[in-house]
Amino acid sequence: MTATDQVRLMNEPQERARQPMAVREFRGLIIAQVVSEAGDQIARVAVALLILAHTGSALLSAATFAVSFIPTFLGAALLGPLADRFSRRNLMLIADAGRAVIIGLMAFVAIPGTPVWLLFALLIAAEFFTPVFDSARAASIPDILIDRDVITAGLGLSRSLHLINQAVGLIVGGFLVQLTSPRFALLIDAVSFVISFAVLALVLKPRPATLDAPDGVFVLLHDLRDGWGLLTSDVTRRSLVLLGWGMAIAIVAPEAVALAYVRHQGWGDAWGGILMASVIVGAAIGSLIVAGRPVGMQIDLLLPLAIAVCLPLLLTGLEPPRLILVLLWLLSGCAQAFLVPLMSFTTMLTSNDQRGRVVGIASAGFAALSALGYLLAGAVSDATSPAFSVVVMAVIGLAVASAGFVMWPTEQLRADVANLDSELSN
Repeated sequence: MTATDQVRLMNEPQERARQPMAVREFRGLIIAQVVSEAGDQIARVAVALLILAHTGSALLSAATFAVSFIPTFLGAALLGPLADRFSRRNLMLIADAGRAVIIGLMAFVAIPGTPVWLLFALLIAAEFFTPVFDSARAASIPDILIDRDVITAGLGLSRSLHLINQAVGLIVGGFLVQLTSPRFALLIDAVSFVISFAVLALVLKPRPATLDAPDGVFVLLHDLRDGWGLLTSDVTRRSLVLLGWGMAIAIVAPEAVALAYVRHQGWGDAWGGILMASVIVGAAIGSLIVAGRPVGMQIDLLLPLAIAVCLPLLLTGLEPPRLILVLLWLLSGCAQAFLVPLMSFTTMLTSNDQRGRVVGIASAGFAALSALGYLLAGAVSDATSPAFSVVVMAVIGLAVASAGFVMWPTEQLRADVANLDSELSN
């Protein structure tokens, strides 16, 4: 191999990561994502700290994050098929407009003494637009980028930025609430959706729906049944989605108890945002690295990285110094990069006219298990300690990932991915 060839191979991952951003529509999609998601994370920290301050309960604080998954669970499977039957661009615009209005209303009522149930109800109402937006966005990326490797890089970049947004929002949210108020943080979130709406309206091309519009709710139920059949009948998609679902509990455990953990240790609320952000920063770093690897290497990394998510979390039980804990959770977050090929392959291995419903069901299941993880971690934390809660969730994740080694369809996955170029061209 010549020196020129070695330099070319070294630069290939960086080049693959840059290719999606050369597409104007994809850049607009990313800008809208960055703006709205950063505002969302700031708002969630604001509500969680408001509830923790009033109740002192780790379970109720974790429930603030958990309730955001309830609409995804209930709505993604049923509403995800809308991304196949309506303009994906229009669905994203409607979702941004709806969230801007509801979060603006939440900013108006988020004052001391506001009933917790009202905050939860408004948060759930706003989050019902999220699965519609996410399904439409995920289904649009293959339409925009077309090429298999560029799609993989684009989905990986989208996830990395999603995680960076979470990290920035969590850190900024903790400080912002201390410096201003939860109402101001929620107002920022509402404005972020207005900006996202404007960007998408300007840059996304109108594309027709891949299927006819539904003439009633029974069509959506039929789509849900068909999507479930597509998901469960294919061994590759089924294995990918089940691994993601099974790992959700371990993945969300640190974020679920971070605010309670720092109060238990007497470190101050700002460290709660830093701890949550450490996991997400690690996940963003890992996602960028894995997204730039060749597809074959991504297949090989799936299960080892899933195992690696859990190992640093087990050491949380020792209650190490704060900087060591930040490093451990950062490493665990890096290993979450297994979700990049998992999501990319699930999306690309599904035909365009079925993509919305399959992605919706996959998102719904992950959301349900994530919400369960938040509630379990919060409950165990209240009953024992935040550190022990993280260890318990990590053991569950370790058992799931270990079971994957016994039944993983490696050769079938390789064969299906190898056929993607011809599938995407049809």
